[in-house]
Amino acid sequence: MKKNTIEYDYIVHHISDGDSTGYKAIIPAFNSVVFGDNLVELEKGISLAVQEEIKVRKSARGKKKLIPAPDRTQTFSGKFMVRINPYLHEKIALEAKARGKSLNSYLQEKIAS
Repeated sequence: MKKNTIEYDYIVHHISDGDSTGYKAIIPAFNSVVFGDNLVELEKGISLAVQEEIKVRKSARGKKKLIPAPDRTQTFSGKFMVRINPYLHEKIALEAKARGKSLNSYLQEKIAS
C-alpha cells in the first residue's frame, strides 16, 4: 500500500492543556490549521484539508482561487550528517551497545519516539 504523500509543507506544534495533549498543523500554502489527538490522525486531517481546499478552489464560481504549486519537490535519501560533542557520541554509542543495537538503529528509535 502506497503512503498518501502530502505535497504541501506544514508545521506541526505539540499542544497540551492540562492532562490532554494533541497536535496542531499549519499549512501555509492554504492558510489552514488542522488539529489531531495524535500524529497519525493529524496527518490524515492534513491530507483531507489539502484535498478539500483544492476541490473548493477548482469548483469556485466566478473568482477562482489559485491552487498553489506543491512544495514537495525534494526527495529524501534517508541519510543526514550530524555533528555532536564527542562525549555525547560515546554516551549514545554505549547506550546502543548495552541494548544490543547498532548506533544507527538505536538513534532511529530515539528520533521516532
